[in-house]
Amino acid sequence: MSKLKSFALALALTSSAYAVVTLPAAAQAETAITASASQASGDFVRKSKRLKGGWTIEARGDRHVLVLDDSFRAANGPDLKIFLSPQTLDEVTGKTAINGAINIGELKKTRGAQEYELPQGLDLADYQSVLVHCEKFAVLWGGGAL
Repeated sequence: MSKLKSFALALALTSSAYAVVTLPAAAQAETAITASASQASGDFVRKSKRLKGGWTIEARGDRHVLVLDDSFRAANGPDLKIFLSPQTLDEVTGKTAINGAINIGELKKTRGAQEYELPQGLDLADYQSVLVHCEKFAVLWGGGAL
C-alpha cells in the first residue's frame, strides 16, 4: 500500500466521526480489502533461540496466508519449520511442539519478509499459537499467540 493510502487510512481511523477522507476508487477498494483481511497478528516471542519480528494471518480471497514481516529474524538452525499449534505459547515446549500441530512448511529464510499459504479449510479457532521449531532436534525457537 502506498504511503498516501496508508496515511489516508490512518487519518480515517483516528479522526473524529465528522472527518471525510476521499480516495480514488481503486485505492478505496484496496484499502478496504487490506483493512478487513487481517485474521490474526502478533509478534514472535523467543523461547530457546533468537526469534523476533511480527506476523499476520491474512485472508486473500478463499485462502489464508501467514505473512512474516520485514523485521523477522531467527537464529540459524537445521530443520526449522513453521507450525500452528493447538497449545498456548506458555504451555508448548520443544518436546511437545508438534503434538496436534499442523506443519505449515519449512522456514524459507531466517531474515525478512516471507509468506506461507495455509491449508484450505483450516479452522484458525482450533489453534492457539504459531511456532518456529526445529523438528529434527525438538528445539522450539519460539512463537506467537494466535
